[in-house]
Amino acid sequence: MILSERQGFASDHSSTSYEFMAVDKPLGQKERAEVSKLSSRVNPTSRRANFVYNVDGYDIPGGWENLMARYYDVMYREDYGWWTLAMAFDATPEQYEVLAEYAFDEGEETGIEIAYHEDRRIIITINCVIEDYYEDGDEEDYDDESGGNVFSTDNGLLNILIQIRQQIMKGNYRALDAVFVKYGDSEEEISPPSLKNLGKDDRIIRDFINMLG
Repeated sequence: MILSERQGFASDHSSTSYEFMAVDKPLGQKERAEVSKLSSRVNPTSRRANFVYNVDGYDIPGGWENLMARYYDVMYREDYGWWTLAMAFDATPEQYEVLAEYAFDEGEETGIEIAYHEDRRIIITINCVIEDYYEDGDEEDYDDESGGNVFSTDNGLLNILIQIRQQIMKGNYRALDAVFVKYGDSEEEISPPSLKNLGKDDRIIRDFINMLG
């Protein structure tokens, strides 16, 4: 059951691709078998799964949100130049209330959506355009606030989402501020902090800002 949800955009393009990553906990054999049932062409590993649909009208049965609620922690979807970036994690109702303030929809297939499941799992969805796509092999490691290295993968875009998710879980929402600065209505009452004076520890946010088109 979803307590709060806003639907994402839908494109009329005939090709849609997804990449999922499990960060906190790998999928066991049972979970991988359940994911495999969704498509004859998906072959999930303990950490990753990808789906590609080349026919208009076909998509993941039950929607990608269910996979984020149950198995995966970050995801991106590409649909004819439009992108959906998603991050999921367990959180308190209090953190959800804070994050819900970042939700906005500009009506042009861009914005932020926040969903909260009754099992206290938050799903943050960013609808956007990406100018610089991070191909496989563009691995970049980022340090967390304590100076330690966090989980990373060889897919550059998934890697950025993993690092942004880590920051958000710790209460650093500057990546969401960046999305609002890029796509939000300047006349709205929300006043995100300035992103002009990012420090050396904000390299991941710089990369994220540069990625948005």
